[in-house]
Amino acid sequence: MILLNLSKNMSILALLLLLSALTLMLNEAPIASASTIVVPNDYSTPQDAINRASPGDTIMIRAGSYGGFTVSKSLVIVGESNQSVVINGSVEIVANDVRIGSIKIKLSDASASSVALRIRGNNTVLVGIIIDSYKNGVQIGDVDHTVAGATIEYSRIVAGDLCIFGSYRNLDVFYSEISSKNGTAIVGGNALDLEFNSINGDTAVSSSLFSEGYVIKNNSITGKSTGLYLDGSYHTVSGNSITGGTGIVLKGKGINVYNNIIRASGTGVLIVSQNNLVIGNWISASERAIDLNGNSNVISNNTLSGGRGVHANGAYGNVIAFNFINMTGSVGVYLSSYTSDNLVYGNTFWYCYNYEAADESGKNQWYLENQTHRLGNYWSYNKASDSNGDGITDQPYRISTTTGLDILDKYPLANPIVGLSQSTSTTTISTTTKTQTTTSTQTATRTITNTQTTSQNFTMSTGSYTNTSTNVGGEGIGANYAAILGAAVALIMVAIVMVMLRRR
Repeated sequence: MILLNLSKNMSILALLLLLSALTLMLNEAPIASASTIVVPNDYSTPQDAINRASPGDTIMIRAGSYGGFTVSKSLVIVGESNQSVVINGSVEIVANDVRIGSIKIKLSDASASSVALRIRGNNTVLVGIIIDSYKNGVQIGDVDHTVAGATIEYSRIVAGDLCIFGSYRNLDVFYSEISSKNGTAIVGGNALDLEFNSINGDTAVSSSLFSEGYVIKNNSITGKSTGLYLDGSYHTVSGNSITGGTGIVLKGKGINVYNNIIRASGTGVLIVSQNNLVIGNWISASERAIDLNGNSNVISNNTLSGGRGVHANGAYGNVIAFNFINMTGSVGVYLSSYTSDNLVYGNTFWYCYNYEAADESGKNQWYLENQTHRLGNYWSYNKASDSNGDGITDQPYRISTTTGLDILDKYPLANPIVGLSQSTSTTTISTTTKTQTTTSTQTATRTITNTQTTSQNFTMSTGSYTNTSTNVGGEGIGANYAAILGAAVALIMVAIVMVMLRRR
């Protein structure tokens, strides 16, 4: 009986061993792995290498000058250095999931193309590239095709006209220099994320009517004409240093602008739309810190200086509160005869020349009054006393007007509730931002494909970019065999345990 049971157990063990062997045999079929092709060692040009490569392969390009090429497969293309690997001509990416790093694309006016790099595939990643184009830099998508998921990092794009443009969504641009000599640096697209970049152009960044969801954060932005021109909806602008003829134009709705430093030779922020927030910014402009021509906007906790703090014309239902309006050259807050139902309270008017405030319609309110609050503004020229110590001066403060109306701040503050100290945090943020965007050396480690790890050292000021790569594509095969062997051993151990239990 014992022999019979042992025979049965041995049969079970033999069956398990057979199954394990079959599993190993089935998995011994060749498993495709990524290869590395070296140009010019293996093939003389990048295009020859691309034509002969398989999806997932890596193409390494050694120092030299090469012609343009088209990427029609999902590949990793890495140059030896973006100073020594120069592509003279245009590059086109038509496949998805392409990674390109450490090359320089140079397009001269002798080329048949006006665009240095065209991207028509989704999920393209560009790391440490330099583009120098006489005309346009990077076109992502077009009127017939929208491209999703492109990323540009640690790169420099210099173009005579447009640097980045096209029809795209979910484009990320980080730690890069984008500079247009005569045109707009970045234009169009949806869900654009710009962080820690230096962006320069006649207009630095421009969105379209249908743009949505821009994140513009911690950049150094310079526009000869305009820093940011924002149409569309629901954009966020924060922590930037912005310089321009006009710093920001808000033509869209639902845009949040906060904690920026804005210096403008004309207007700091021009608002021509509705439902926007301008909060916690430091704005200095020779003409108007804020030019308000829209409705239902909130302007709060800003430090404003220049010719005029806030100039409102054709503005309805806006809130102007808790701003520090500092030594303006003409007037602190001006509300034209075309304004009404604007609420102005909690502000500090600090020795504004000529007029601290003017209201030409008489249809606005210069204090907050409800069941719980009685709050006006602080006027540096108001010398009335506060005899009962309630924080409100004993006499109302008259607002200048040419209408003959008696326009009053009913609850003028005896002491300012906002002042010079409110700009400290904003200044600190911008100083940190400037350091981050202008640091000469940026170092990062990024995995640019599942089988390719690249360590990068990119120097923004010179454009040098060194790349060391380790191909680890064989690890997948080893892992498969290890898993199979482990499974076989486990099956054998289970069988042995079963035999031992039977014997007991």
